Amino acid sequence: MAPILLALATQTSTIARRSILPQDTDRAITEFQSNHSVFIDNVAKPRGELLVFLPGTNGKTNNTDNFCKTAASLGYQVINLMYPDDVPATKVRSDKDRKAFENFRLEIITGEDLSKAISVNRSNSIEHRLIKLLQHLDKSYPSERWGAFLTSKSELNWPQIAVSGLSQGAGHAGLIATRRRVARAILFGGPKDYDRAVDKPAGWIGKTATPTDLIFTFNHEQDLQGCDLSEQLEICRAMGLEEHGKAVDVDKVVLPFKGSRILTTDFPGTKVPSVQAHGSVVGDGSKAKLPNGKSLFEPVWVYMLTRKD
Repeated sequence: MAPILLALATQTSTIARRSILPQDTDRAITEFQSNHSVFIDNVAKPRGELLVFLPGTNGKTNNTDNFCKTAASLGYQVINLMYPDDVPATKVRSDKDRKAFENFRLEIITGEDLSKAISVNRSNSIEHRLIKLLQHLDKSYPSERWGAFLTSKSELNWPQIAVSGLSQGAGHAGLIATRRRVARAILFGGPKDYDRAVDKPAGWIGKTATPTDLIFTFNHEQDLQGCDLSEQLEICRAMGLEEHGKAVDVDKVVLPFKGSRILTTDFPGTKVPSVQAHGSVVGDGSKAKLPNGKSLFEPVWVYMLTRKD
């Protein structure tokens, strides 16, 4: 683990963290009322980009504060968004419809009635929740210019938005990056959409609207949730991420990880349960910590948040 032991300092004392109930932004939002978490560092040089993080299945927005604070310290305005996340995408992995994964995710993202496996209306969708939260923040904190991430038509200004997430959230972020040109995509523990009906990556995984040099994945080698490492790497190849090099094990290769967009770890180097490995790459509860309490993977996060070739 020596190559990444020197974590970069993150000045969290200047970061404001706010908790906002979804229904406080719009009374039409009736489900999944756990708080959104919002982060901004008013001392850091503004990056002019919003980072939206999407939790995994049954996740809450207070489980990845360290990553969100790291992003805020780099000048991102950060939203950890609560959304309908109680149904795992694996529910459709054996469906014979090659668009099953795509339709499942699009219904959660947009609220369009596309999947029999899920029921999410427009008001409760990721897009609507994010729009209403940005409008709420812009009204409440006008000097912070949250409205810059909306167009004049009150639609999401995707080129100024970086998308990220863990597990199910990584899949949603990956699909958004495929269909929209976003500022960048940072995918933890995913995407895991491996189609068991045909034993290949899901139909939506392929050419992306976002340049592949702006898409990063970070997965644990013992993570078997949804798919194993070989299948995960197949998904990354299908997304075109090997254009920037083969997968790199951050335990063995020093920064800047040969410029790879496919990063892995086997921390702590001994056998661990799959579910523990799955969340360890970004979760606050991860045992991958330095003696000072900082995440061992903070330099990896900074690389993914800032690398630009």
